Amino acid sequence: MNLSIKSIIFLTLLTLSINLYSKEDISHASKPLLDKPLVERYILDELKDLRMENMKLRNELQKRITKLEIEQTDRAARYMTDTIGNVFYLIAAATSILIFAGWNSLRDIRHKTENIIEERVNNIIKKYNKQMESIKDEMTLQSKNILDNQNKIYNTQYIHSLWLRSNLETNPQSKIDIYDEILKINDNDAEVYAYKADALIDLDEYEWALSLSNKAIEIDSEYGYAYWQRSCANAATGNSKEALSDLIIAIEKSPNLKDEIENELLFESLKENEEFKDLLS
Repeated sequence: MNLSIKSIIFLTLLTLSINLYSKEDISHASKPLLDKPLVERYILDELKDLRMENMKLRNELQKRITKLEIEQTDRAARYMTDTIGNVFYLIAAATSILIFAGWNSLRDIRHKTENIIEERVNNIIKKYNKQMESIKDEMTLQSKNILDNQNKIYNTQYIHSLWLRSNLETNPQSKIDIYDEILKINDNDAEVYAYKADALIDLDEYEWALSLSNKAIEIDSEYGYAYWQRSCANAATGNSKEALSDLIIAIEKSPNLKDEIENELLFESLKENEEFKDLLS
């Protein structure tokens, strides 16, 4: 079963668990306490299977690389043997010609022969080394690309599972811990900073939330939810003008946020403002 099918089955099971949780009556209130560990256990099993598949793929890749290196070595050895044989044939022919031409000095013939052989062997070795270096560099690059892709797939799956866990959490501090785990893998995600700011606002950490909202906007200036969180933090700290300005930008970037204005308790201090009333209308 490939990763996409596993993900579909996992999401289906998660949806069924949430639906069952919402339909339970008060007398079965303890059942979600059993469902949640099952979901987390399923996630951990999925991650374990993914790691095992990655290990199998890495072992198979190593075997293929070793096989290719052996084949290249055998091919180079055969090439060298054939070339040296041809060189000796040429030397024999050249020697015969020289003898018939009057070059009878055995010492000179030996000297010339050794130089010719040495030169040809050196050229063959250089050519072989150059080819092997090229093959080695290419295989190293391919191996690196494959391992990088494996790590990206693993990190994507792991981040996805962390997002699912955060959606199940009701405790703001637990959500913050999960968001920190995501940031260890990818610290350039505006969405994570915005949602962490939301959890900090629930803990009345408004200054920290304001800082994280600024970080999210710095990463993605088109992300409306980051402006919304900064507006909430400004409203909570009494910066009504800045809060209203961020709220206007948030609705421009994400019009669907307009439906959440009346439900946000932090905007109580802005309700008498004319611009705020215009947003509601």
